[in-house]
Amino acid sequence: MTVHPADYVDAAGAPPRTPRPPLRWLIPSIEVTVLVVAGGLVLATALAVSANASSNLEEGATAEAVSAVKAVVHAYVDPLLSTDLLGSPDAVTAASINHQLELLTGSGSILRIKVWSPTGTVVFSDLPALRGRTFDIDADLAEALEGHVEADIGDAVADENVFELAFTTKLLEIYLPIGAEGEEPVGAYEIYQDATELEALLATTRQQIFLIVGGIGLVLLVTLYLAFHGAGRLVAELSGRLRRSETRFRSLVQNSSDLVVLLDREARMVFVSPAIERILGEPAATRSDQPVTELVHPEDAEWITALLERLAATPGSVSRGEVRMQHADGRWRWIEVVGTNLMSDPDVRGIVLNCRDVTDRRTLEEQLRHQAFHDPLTNLANRPLLIDRIEHELEGRPMESPATTAVLLLDLDDFKTVNDSLGHTAGDELLAAVADRVRAALRGRDTAARIGGDEFGILVRTGERAEVEAIAERILGSIREPIDLGDHHLTVAASMGIVYVDGRQATADELLRSADVAMYMAKARGKDRFVVFEASMHDAAVRRLRLKADLEHGLEAGQFHLLYQPIIDLASGGPVGLEALLRWNHPSWMIGPSEFVPFAEETGMIIPLGRWVLEEACRHAVALEATPAGRGLDVSVNVSAVQLARHEFPDEVAAVLKATGLDPSRLIIELTESVLLDREGAPMTSLTRLHELGIRLAIDDFGTGYSSLSYLHDLPIDILKIDISFVAALDAGREAPAVVRSIIRLAGTLGLHTIAEGIERPEQAGRLRTLGADYGQGFHFAPPLSAEELATYLRERAWSPTAAEA
Repeated sequence: MTVHPADYVDAAGAPPRTPRPPLRWLIPSIEVTVLVVAGGLVLATALAVSANASSNLEEGATAEAVSAVKAVVHAYVDPLLSTDLLGSPDAVTAASINHQLELLTGSGSILRIKVWSPTGTVVFSDLPALRGRTFDIDADLAEALEGHVEADIGDAVADENVFELAFTTKLLEIYLPIGAEGEEPVGAYEIYQDATELEALLATTRQQIFLIVGGIGLVLLVTLYLAFHGAGRLVAELSGRLRRSETRFRSLVQNSSDLVVLLDREARMVFVSPAIERILGEPAATRSDQPVTELVHPEDAEWITALLERLAATPGSVSRGEVRMQHADGRWRWIEVVGTNLMSDPDVRGIVLNCRDVTDRRTLEEQLRHQAFHDPLTNLANRPLLIDRIEHELEGRPMESPATTAVLLLDLDDFKTVNDSLGHTAGDELLAAVADRVRAALRGRDTAARIGGDEFGILVRTGERAEVEAIAERILGSIREPIDLGDHHLTVAASMGIVYVDGRQATADELLRSADVAMYMAKARGKDRFVVFEASMHDAAVRRLRLKADLEHGLEAGQFHLLYQPIIDLASGGPVGLEALLRWNHPSWMIGPSEFVPFAEETGMIIPLGRWVLEEACRHAVALEATPAGRGLDVSVNVSAVQLARHEFPDEVAAVLKATGLDPSRLIIELTESVLLDREGAPMTSLTRLHELGIRLAIDDFGTGYSSLSYLHDLPIDILKIDISFVAALDAGREAPAVVRSIIRLAGTLGLHTIAEGIERPEQAGRLRTLGADYGQGFHFAPPLSAEELATYLRERAWSPTAAEA
């Protein structure tokens, strides 16, 4: 079907409108064009005016913010910085600067502050995570490092603001060079402030100007007036905020823990912060307009004057140091002072002193210095300090000096026995008591030191050698005086070596080694004495070193053997037991037990050596049991206090008895009286356990040591061995028989047996038998015998009344 125009009607029945040419309505008329052009001009004008005004406002606000921030950091941060400090700050100063930066950000107007070095390292910052980190230097930072001030408002989401993401969406970034004007900057500040509110205000201003210009484009003057009126209001508001910010910073200074002092050109205090009351205990008003020299110690006045002269000579310079300032209570406090010349700063025009109380730090440093060079137990000097004193004496001493300088080395005799018996606490108390006596015996110019264990070193400066030796005897005499350690009443002694500093070149270590050689020589000569070093003693020291190595090798090489001395029943004359005696077949020289056994105790070799002796003696006793002449003989073994001090010793003895098959009742363990010093320590525990095994215990050389007779009834002792010195003196007078008789009666009262040692004549044997002694041993009956000689002795020994009388 064909449709004609006449047939086309709308839904209401109205005739159709004539159709418009296609797209005709899109072609603008002149009026629209003028309107659009005029609107565009107005719009462009409004945009240009609003953008220009906003830009001007932003620049003005930014410049004012930069000025305020610059004044703050120059006044309160610059004084703490220097070129050297930005390169390698010490921990204390770094902590002080970082703390100051944290205080600035704590005020709220600054969100972040960084101090950059020229190498791109964040040296200081309020944020610990940034300190010490190195970043690429961006364009703004590069400009600041070249001496230019840069400021810009940016988004907080930029890569460089990864540590400020949580602060705000808009940041005012300010870059300031560090250093005096006209000089190459030593670093740069990077400071962030919250620009969100500023940006919002600028956006509002742009919108207002745009609407005003667009709405009333024909009244441009009015619009501009209103725009600048709004801008002025914004500037005033920003200025007010900056003034409030300055007030906050001023409050920060007023309430800072550091004392801030501003000096004029005459070094008079024109401003003193309230922190003076906390640091020095007096109000700020009492010091206002006074010379700063009246604040410091008289001895430091010259130093502070020189400091101020150096600062005044160079604008912008910084100098630091420590002086004493008097507290209101009369005490002198150590104050760290950092001075900065801000005479050229129109906002300051003076020298600023930042003062911090460092008394506690100085006290701690003195304590640490004392601890580093003193022994904590005795409070004497330690080895490093003694060596330093000796070397200082050697450096200042002429080759041909009439004065006498000597180094003394003192070592307590048998200290290990006391330490093992009474415990380490008692040993420490003994060392402290000896140190007090050594200190009291010296003069003020002498130096005493504890150089390790129970060794003491002494440096003596005097005129004559006789005086040195008199001092040595005075020290030894004071140590011999009885010492009370709780319930124990001890008498100790010491051995001392003396070396004199002669014209030869020597070091402190060489002198101490020589004194050590002389000291060991004093021990070898009987202890409780001093010996002066001689060059020939060096050979003895070499022998001692060789002895240590030979002792270890000797046991492995089978150089040790046992001799056996029979123990005789004085009533019947028959042998009842044997004492095992250790001997060393040294390949190079003759060496007796009195020399190598103490050394074995010192080195700890007595442990394997003593076990070998015990095993060998028990094994031989079991072998004798198979012979008619050796059946039923007991065997005695000497045991060191070092062995008894070990908790494992009773178990080791039990293991030896089990391995060899010896009846425990046939084993006698001999110990010295010194072991009985500690009645509650490890040695006493070992004795109790040994006695419980069925082993008999004997006190060797009874009557010559430390024990008290009143202790015997409480101790697990079975036998008392009368010392050879009492036996040898039986015919010398009445005193010796009385002592022997007392020992024999005491043993009888306590149910103990007695063995007399060192019987060499028949008269002594008869006298002891008359006094009631049970057993005896000595050359009168038989010398120490080898295993083969002992077998022959036992076979040939006649059990007859005649032999008994012998």
